[in-house]
Amino acid sequence: MSQILCLSINHKKAPVRVLESFAIKDVSSFLVHLKAFGAEECAVIQTCHRVEIYSVGSRIGHNELKEFLVSNTGSSCPIDIYEDFYEGAEAVRHLFYLASGLESVILGENEVLHQVEESFRLASGSGCIGKVLGIIFRGAINAGRMVRRKTSISKGSVSLGNVVLKAITLELGTLEGKKIVIIGAGKIGCLIAKSLPRKGPITVFIANRTYSRAEKLAASVGGKAVRFESLSETIAGADAVVCATSSPHLVLRPNDLDHLELGKRILIVDVSNPRGVDERIKDSGRAKLIDLDELIRIARENMKNREDAMIKAKELIEPSLALTMHRVQAGEQKKRFEEVMRWAEERRQRALELALKKGRFSEEQTKLISDFSYILMRDLIVPLFGDGDLQEGQTGGR
Repeated sequence: MSQILCLSINHKKAPVRVLESFAIKDVSSFLVHLKAFGAEECAVIQTCHRVEIYSVGSRIGHNELKEFLVSNTGSSCPIDIYEDFYEGAEAVRHLFYLASGLESVILGENEVLHQVEESFRLASGSGCIGKVLGIIFRGAINAGRMVRRKTSISKGSVSLGNVVLKAITLELGTLEGKKIVIIGAGKIGCLIAKSLPRKGPITVFIANRTYSRAEKLAASVGGKAVRFESLSETIAGADAVVCATSSPHLVLRPNDLDHLELGKRILIVDVSNPRGVDERIKDSGRAKLIDLDELIRIARENMKNREDAMIKAKELIEPSLALTMHRVQAGEQKKRFEEVMRWAEERRQRALELALKKGRFSEEQTKLISDFSYILMRDLIVPLFGDGDLQEGQTGGR
């Protein structure tokens, strides 16, 4: 059976700065190069809280995956300290747990299932998904849907948007009459904007480099769009700012707070990946900064309420996991059976040609000898693979 491997750098061991250092800039290109490096199949799941590589094959092992990730990201962080590694059924179980929200910062969150689906589509589009990862990812996605349908694990505040909302509410006391600015109208910005109550904040300003996207999101949440160039002036009247960009550069620096009234202090929440807010803002005395590490702490306080649902989810996952592993093994067995049958058929044909040259056989006799040799070959090989696991039609005909 081909090795199924998973190398994971995630929030459980790695702080934000470490996750940033292992971020893969072009996932599609990374996958293509990993396949050329020796992986038969591969996929990457990359979110704010994790970078995970899934690999199938016999030419790449644990060390090769680590070396490949480090060399392709240029990270100087000691990967051995921050990595988690899974192999075989444990790698598959980890993916099932991940898709079901059991490995998330916010236990049971829904967004991670969409991220697994998107990772599967991207790897498929890059030509890196074969039969094994196809079976595994489809099984994990189906398990994730089942867990959410049959347990209460996703009920309540389970999105990043809701955790951000809770952090803002804890700091400001109330959202009533407050002005909130969201920088970024991408997926995470949308998630946060749509988590804000329609009644409460006076205005939600959506700043984005692509103004049309900002307008569209603002319209959907009853907010107001502003141009990125006016960000400093907009922040001056805000009580809280949420930075949710995917820009490789810092978008908020200490000098962006120069328009604040004397003595005013605002709340800034940075959920960008990589970080979008200059950490020196904390030293300015004008703002309190909450980053992903602090949000993780807040989210973990809420996890205890979901432990019963998590236990039930794991029980539900096991039968699906066993079925998926059986399908993977059956596929591997079929592949090996076909390889052996091709090898044996080549030798049978050569032996048959030599035998027929030594005698004068009629057409009927030739067919009889050929059929007999094939049946003998098949009946010797099939029991070695367990004919009960082979599909109908695999053992008959030539």
